[in-house]
Amino acid sequence: MMEKRNAVILGASGLVGQRFCQMLSNHPFFNITGLFGGSTSDGKRLVDVLKIPEHSISDPELLRKRIDHLDVDAISKLDPDIVFSALPNDLAREIEMELASLNFKVFTNASANRMMESVPLVVPEVNHECLETVRGKHGFIVANGNCSSIGLALSLKPVMKFGISEVNVTTFQAASGAGYPGVPSLDIMDNLVPYISQEEEKISQEIPKMFGTYESGHIRNSEIKVFPTCVRVPVRDSHLEVVQATLGQDVEEYEVLESFRNFRSLPQEMKLPSAPENPVILRSEENRPQPSLDSMAGSSERSRGMSATVGRVKLSDSRLRYVTLSHNTIRGAAGGSVLNAELMFKMGWI
Repeated sequence: MMEKRNAVILGASGLVGQRFCQMLSNHPFFNITGLFGGSTSDGKRLVDVLKIPEHSISDPELLRKRIDHLDVDAISKLDPDIVFSALPNDLAREIEMELASLNFKVFTNASANRMMESVPLVVPEVNHECLETVRGKHGFIVANGNCSSIGLALSLKPVMKFGISEVNVTTFQAASGAGYPGVPSLDIMDNLVPYISQEEEKISQEIPKMFGTYESGHIRNSEIKVFPTCVRVPVRDSHLEVVQATLGQDVEEYEVLESFRNFRSLPQEMKLPSAPENPVILRSEENRPQPSLDSMAGSSERSRGMSATVGRVKLSDSRLRYVTLSHNTIRGAAGGSVLNAELMFKMGWI
């Protein structure tokens, strides 16, 4: 049995940072040896600043753990094997790069560095081979994508073999995607907001990188084009996306359904702790998926919230339409980074 690796969480007082705490609580691969946050949480215990239900974190010792001031020297003194970052972009850009230069292995949810050529942008079921770009390096950054990009990529992967080159997507994004405390209540209550700053740009840039190919130590972006429209909705958790894609070959609808139904990838083959048995769950009901019913889709307690749910699949004249839903702060944020780290650990790369 492989020895556990020590890890720290940056941004532990924020919503995504606490999802990291949830996903890593009593983890079979990783020990949490340090929590770091901003000045407002200095010296407080995790339980004192919780933004998720207390029962979500199964380790009572982690709940009592002190959050220390974010400082590179303090992080370095702990000498962690892994750094999980949920930092806001203004802090993440420099701190993550500095930690990588000091030979730390950084798994980040922040967008600040994810489009850098040297940083693989990974959804393990979609493009795990891109982790090869940091294999053998003493220090590096591995990024997971935007919360909507991850759900979209996960749902597209089973059908990419049919030659998809163009995607139109409308996202209906939960309020928690704006962080905590998120969107002001008078802006979102009984309302929809048809604009989310930088979301459409992130999706259109990230999907080609996620579907890129690993060639001679580098990632070559895909030519796929994505045209997103992003809407904020008064839902607490999970992003629902309406997808329309043009297929490059003639296929029957049953072939598309079977592709969704049978999709598995390396995390499932390796039985990683946070990997759901079915990364894409196909629903046949006319009114699914829904946030209230499908947010926490997954096959085990540790993988709850890690599956994307697909429904309302229609194929007409090579135009594929479907609806997909995924949990934005679990699969679309902390859980995506944890799964990246689990894969590299199981491969013996960290």
